[in-house]
Amino acid sequence: MTTRFFGILLAILFSAFTAHTAYAADPFTVSGVAVDAEGATAIGAQTEAISQGQLAAANGLIERLTLFEERAATGWAGLDIQTAAKLIRGMEIANERRSANRYLGDITVAFNPAATRDYIAANNMNMIATQARMRLVLPVLGQTNEIWTENEWRAAWEDAKFTHALTPMQGIQPGIGSDGFITASQALSGDMDALKVIGGQYGVNQILVARLDNGFAGPMVSLTDYGLDTGRKTDFGNFNAADIVSAAALTVQRVENEWKAAAVNTAQNAVTAGVSVLYNSHSEWQRLQEAINGSSQITDARLDALSKDGALMTISYGGDLARLGNELSFKGVTLKQDETLGTVMTLAGR
Repeated sequence: MTTRFFGILLAILFSAFTAHTAYAADPFTVSGVAVDAEGATAIGAQTEAISQGQLAAANGLIERLTLFEERAATGWAGLDIQTAAKLIRGMEIANERRSANRYLGDITVAFNPAATRDYIAANNMNMIATQARMRLVLPVLGQTNEIWTENEWRAAWEDAKFTHALTPMQGIQPGIGSDGFITASQALSGDMDALKVIGGQYGVNQILVARLDNGFAGPMVSLTDYGLDTGRKTDFGNFNAADIVSAAALTVQRVENEWKAAAVNTAQNAVTAGVSVLYNSHSEWQRLQEAINGSSQITDARLDALSKDGALMTISYGGDLARLGNELSFKGVTLKQDETLGTVMTLAGR
């Protein structure tokens, strides 16, 4: 993606601004990888566990940043240990336990973005690294209609590793919210007023209601997603999982796949067009800037004119305006047609 004009221009035109909102973690980091191995010695066990954990993290990263269809089409079968090691830029270890011949722990692995990009390109795949905005997950436990009561489903969402996803998610916290803000029945019915209240407590505009029931084949999850500022409701359907932990991981994967499909860049069909970007304040302008900079489909953006409440821009994008609009909607931005202004970009709800 070519260099954008925003960074230098805004540094000149405006003073610094800090938004009160929830931010995603680095998508090139994979956390919470459990490792467990045995060896002839304690050092041997640790070496084997870390090596296998790094490989699992690297494969998980490539799966995160690419489309399943492309991996299947190219016959990608995973990395080897040596190649995975070349992509790593840092690692942290937690919860270590060891004996004379066994090692257990949890590792977090940070990968080099440039090296990762080169590896994906060399394997004839496209890398999708742009993130959707943070989602708050409201985990409703089946017929008990519990959200705030301590249970396994709520605990599954306390893992911070989900903030590294392309569709980053955070779970509720007992100290931030209660039935006084939103009940399970309000969440399941899509009560927008109640959803906005709890969204305000967490500084998010995207909420995923995840209901878990006991099915014949294991836990069954039903997902409904709400954009608080767009009013958009998305039904992600139902699926079964082996257990509650995998149910949470599969939830992220399902939403992430939808996001990647919407965000994939079709550069070979690139189109250049003029866009009117409208805003009411500097903070709105910054949020629109972040959405444009973070779009995987916008390959270039040029500022043609700027005023206190709008900008004229020329953008190059993947060629499908509906797909671009869908991607931007996940970031709280609306793309629409106006009889006078042509293509207009604003924050959702404006």
